[in-house]
Amino acid sequence: MRLDIKHWQMLNAIDKTGTLHQAAYMLGITQSALSHRLAEAERRLGGLLFEREGRRLRQTAAGRAMTQTANQIIPALQRAESDFQQMAANETTVVRFGIAAYSYYHWLPSFLHDMAKTEPHIKLELVASTTQNPLKNLQQSDVDVVLAPGHLAIPGIDAIPIFQDELVLITHPHHKLATKPFIKAEDLTGEDYLTYSKSTQPGFEYERFIRPSGVVPHLVTVVEVTDAIVELIAAGFGISILSRWAVQSAIKHGTVTAVSVGKEKLDLDWSALIRESETSSSASRIVSRRLAEWFRD
Repeated sequence: MRLDIKHWQMLNAIDKTGTLHQAAYMLGITQSALSHRLAEAERRLGGLLFEREGRRLRQTAAGRAMTQTANQIIPALQRAESDFQQMAANETTVVRFGIAAYSYYHWLPSFLHDMAKTEPHIKLELVASTTQNPLKNLQQSDVDVVLAPGHLAIPGIDAIPIFQDELVLITHPHHKLATKPFIKAEDLTGEDYLTYSKSTQPGFEYERFIRPSGVVPHLVTVVEVTDAIVELIAAGFGISILSRWAVQSAIKHGTVTAVSVGKEKLDLDWSALIRESETSSSASRIVSRRLAEWFRD
C-alpha cells in the first residue's frame, strides 16, 4: 500500500467538508499540514487527486474513485473500533438493523424484548437512514440486517424469508374507493397518487398492477417518507398502495382504510437481507433467524 490511514482520513474529510481549511479543522491539524499531506499522497500515487477551483477542491476522475473507497473504509474502521469497545466492556455484539422502504416501527419494541431474553449477548441498534438506501448501506456495512419487502436477488446479498404480506390501496375512510371489496387498475384514473419512490421497484404495484393496465393516475407525487404519506391520506390528500403490515397501526385506529388490490390480491414477501459473507453463526444471521421465528409465532 502506498497510502497510510492518515491519507484515507484526509480524503474522507475533504469530501465531507469541501475545503482544505474545513477538512484540517475536522482532522485537528493545520491547513498547512493538510496541504503537505495531500501533496505527499499525490506524490506517492504519481498523480493528482484534486484540482483547485478558488478555495475549493474539485476531484479528478482518479481522485473520485479513491475518495469513494475512503468513504467506505473510514466509517467501517470507526464502527469496528466502536463495536470492539462496546463488546469489550459489555461482552455484547452490536448488530445494526434497518427497514427498507417503510419507516414504521410499531413492532420493534416487542421484538427487542424477545431478543433481550433469547439473545442477551446481541445488542440491536436501529439505523433509520437505511430506509432510503438499504442495499448500499448493507454493502458498505453501515447496517448489518435489513428487513425488506419484495423479491430481491442481488449478488453478495442473502435474503432470508420472514413473512408474507399484502399490498393494499390506502385511502381516507370516506373516500369513494374505501367501501369497495377490491379495486381495479381503472379505479386509479383521476386519482392523486402518492408514492415513496422516484423509481419503479420490481415486484411492486406499478410493475404488477398499474403498468399492465395502461392506466395513468391523475397526479403522481413523490413523498419519500411513508408515515408522511399515511398522514396525508388521513387528511384527504390522495391515495397510495402500500404494505398492509407496515401501516396496520393506522388501519387499526381507523385513520385510513385498506382495500385489496385486484380480485386475486397482490402478495408481498418480506425478507431479512444480510451480507453473503456472514458465517452461519454470525450475529447477523442469528438476528435474521430470530426475526423469522418471531414473525411466524
